[in-house]
Amino acid sequence: MSLNEVRQEINKIDDGMKKLFDNRMNCSNQVAAVKMSEGDKVFKPLREKEIVERFSNDREYIAFIKKVMQISRKRQYGLFLDAFSEASCWESINEDKCHISKMGELELKLKADKTSTKGLNVNDILSVISDSALEIKKLTVSENGMIDVVINVHDDDRAIREALVLAYMLSEETI
Repeated sequence: MSLNEVRQEINKIDDGMKKLFDNRMNCSNQVAAVKMSEGDKVFKPLREKEIVERFSNDREYIAFIKKVMQISRKRQYGLFLDAFSEASCWESINEDKCHISKMGELELKLKADKTSTKGLNVNDILSVISDSALEIKKLTVSENGMIDVVINVHDDDRAIREALVLAYMLSEETI
């Protein structure tokens, strides 16, 4: 096979994966609707651990599925914000963990879970933060799993919403 032929095959696979991804995100929307109607939370670390354990022999797929689950949770948090209004969700965010200052900065003080049974571990927290479209101004991680981060939040609706979803997600998913 030539390089061009291999790339064409990759394009076909990517098209198929996009359709599957869209199906999974539609299921994620349905999951969010059920959780909202039942007053349930988005983050279920034991469920995610169960999914990861199903593929314990394939480290590359585990990395992939963890990223898909992270994207799915982020979408669900956005849906929760839409359904319950940003104001009521913001009130539920633990003020000790995060704060958006008037200077356009989101400050997060997070505690990682070493066991990943109650919350995200350090690597997962850093992955969630780095996947946002926001600019990290300061980041420190201590040996005991404390993470302090300051993120610039530009004064536009998209950046503010991204910051709100990030703060909501990490408030719910850390100890």
